[in-house]
Amino acid sequence: MFKNLERLSPYLAMRAAAYIFSTPIKFSIPEKEKKALANCIQERVRIPSIDREILTFTWKNSGKKVLLAHGWSGRGTQLYRIAETLHKEGYHVVSYDAPAHGKSSGKTTNILQMIATISHLDDQYHGFDYLIGHSFGGMAIFNYCKTPRKTKKIITLGAADNMRTIFDNYMLSFGLNKKTSAHMITYFERKFKLKIDDFSPFKAVQNLQTPTLILHDEKDYDVSVGSADNIAAHHPNATLIKTKGLGHRRILRDENVMQHIKSFIQTS
Repeated sequence: MFKNLERLSPYLAMRAAAYIFSTPIKFSIPEKEKKALANCIQERVRIPSIDREILTFTWKNSGKKVLLAHGWSGRGTQLYRIAETLHKEGYHVVSYDAPAHGKSSGKTTNILQMIATISHLDDQYHGFDYLIGHSFGGMAIFNYCKTPRKTKKIITLGAADNMRTIFDNYMLSFGLNKKTSAHMITYFERKFKLKIDDFSPFKAVQNLQTPTLILHDEKDYDVSVGSADNIAAHHPNATLIKTKGLGHRRILRDENVMQHIKSFIQTS
């Protein structure tokens, strides 16, 4: 369909693709995540800067504070294994459904809204000690931390390194060419008055001094492990750990990964 539309009108093909690009897919919550909901407090939080309401999940505790950020088309409960692992260690853990994700408001969203969400929650909790992000959530964290924050450490899992590559791969998945992809990038840059390349994580981390653990599976078919290599190569203070056989999502539930996360957080 998109290929035929591109032949008739590259502009209309681009606009249709841009809308879908901005619209996360909402998946049903599996039983294992529903069980995790019984152990946390759910609360709706208004974010005035983007006029959105999000749903947060809090595993209350008296220890240091941790914020979990899920990826594109994900949901806060996807990181339940990390949340429960850290909660048992005494940490106060907060996760959330990002704008237009899960049970939060909106149909479309973008990285600016993802960053604004992290910023609002960070202010609300007077600074999280640790920020943990999966995939697009990790990308948003890197961009949020481009300016100095109170955050002591950062952990990302399966984060991509380059915004332009995301656009190109997305357009290719619809059979559209790179020229149409370039038009879509220009469209977003004019609409939001920004430069897409400025949000590429490998650039965002170049002056980041916050100790960072980068976790990425060697067989991640959603985001190439080369992304982790590139981010780590540009980050002044990063540790890279590659896993095997976990892909893009099982890495969120693996016991060895949980041990890596605990060890990194607890090491001074």
